[in-house]
Amino acid sequence: MQSQKLLSIISAILMVAADVAAQAQTVTPLCTPKMSDNTVVASAKQRYDAGQKAEPPLTDQANGFAWPDTPIGVIKTNDGYEFFASDGGLHSRQLWDGHWYGNNKYGSATRTIGTLDNPLGTAAPIDVTILPNPDPAVNPYYASYDYMGGGPVYEVPQGMPGAGNLLMVYHAEINTVTTQSFYSVLALAASTNNGMSWTDLGEIIRINQAYRTDLDGYDIGDPPLVTSLDGKFFYIYFRDWLANGTTHWGNTITSMSVARAPIAEVLAMAFGSKPHAASFQKYYSGDWALEPGIGGYSTDLNPNAPYAGELQVAYNSYLKRYVMIIGEGVLFAYAESPDGLHWSTPVLIHQFSGQPNTYVMPVGTGADPRILGKQFYLLYTYGGSGGWPSNYVGRLTATCQ
Repeated sequence: MQSQKLLSIISAILMVAADVAAQAQTVTPLCTPKMSDNTVVASAKQRYDAGQKAEPPLTDQANGFAWPDTPIGVIKTNDGYEFFASDGGLHSRQLWDGHWYGNNKYGSATRTIGTLDNPLGTAAPIDVTILPNPDPAVNPYYASYDYMGGGPVYEVPQGMPGAGNLLMVYHAEINTVTTQSFYSVLALAASTNNGMSWTDLGEIIRINQAYRTDLDGYDIGDPPLVTSLDGKFFYIYFRDWLANGTTHWGNTITSMSVARAPIAEVLAMAFGSKPHAASFQKYYSGDWALEPGIGGYSTDLNPNAPYAGELQVAYNSYLKRYVMIIGEGVLFAYAESPDGLHWSTPVLIHQFSGQPNTYVMPVGTGADPRILGKQFYLLYTYGGSGGWPSNYVGRLTATCQ
C-alpha cells in the first residue's frame, strides 16, 4: 500500500511538472491583425425602432430594447443571416397572441434576421426568454437566476443528433445580496424551431469559488462552443475564480481556462427524449478527467497574459489555428493557438476612447460565420454614457498581415 501511495504521489508530481512545461512552450502568432473600417451597423435609433416592433412586445419601459447585452451569435441561412443575442431588459410574464411569454427575469435569447451590414434587418425581433426544462431536476437553480441571456449559437450539422436545431450558451446570474452584484454561471439552451423558443438544458460551468451571498461580483461572460481539431469535443473558454478562502478575487482569477465535453454526447442529451446538458470537464494539470465543469479546479492556460476579460474563440481556416479575441471593456486583444491549449501572449489590437461596455464576437464572412479567414469582422456593443438609449452596435474589420 505504501509503495502504491508513493507511486501515486510521484505520478501526480510528474503530471504537474509536465503541465507546467507544456504551458511554458512559446507560441508565435502567424497573424498580426490590422484593424480598419470601424462602422456602425445598428444605430441607437435602429435599436429603438426594432424594439417598438419586437415580438412579444417589450415589458421593460425603463431599459427599452437592451440589445445586444451579450456577444452576438451568427448563423448563415439560404436567405441571409440570423443573429442571436440577449435583450437585457426585464421580461415580465405576459399573455400575447394567445400564448404566455416571459419568465420575470432580465435577459433573453433574441433572434433578428438581417445582414452583416444590418443585423437588425427589417423583420420584427423575436424577443423570447429561455423556458424552464419540463423536468425541474435538470436545473434546480433556474428559479434563483435574476438574469438569463445568451447569444453564441451552434447549428447542428446534418447527420448528427438534432440536425438543423440550435444550441446556445447562455449566461445566468444569481444575486449576491450583500455586495449588490451577481455570481454568474454558463449553461445551455436548445431550440428546435429556429430560435422561436428556447428550452433550458441546465448548467455546464461554475467557477471553482462556490456561491455565497457576500462574494465580490463575478462576470463569467458568454463564450461560444468551439469544436476541437479532431471534431470530437466541444471546448468552452472562460476565466475561473479559484477559491482562495476569502470572498474576494485576490489574485486567483485565471486569464484563460477551458472545459470540454464529447460533441456526440452533448447533442444526444440535448435533443434526446429527456433534454438536458452533458457534463463538461475542466482542463487541469494536463488532464481532462480530474475536475468537473461545475465547480472544479482549472489550469490557467496563459498565466502571464497582459490582457484578460471576455474570451471569444474561433477557428481560423486561413491560419489553421484557433484565434481568441479578448474584450477588456475599453480594448480588444488577440491571441493564437495551434491546439486550443497553448496560446501566444495576447497583444492589443484596438483601443477605444471613453468607457464603452463591449461584448465582442469575431465573425467570418464565408459559408460558416463561426469559421474565420484572412479577413474577418468583430461585432461589438458600444455602451455610451447615456446608457441603453444611446448604445449602438459597431463592426471592425480585422485583416491578417
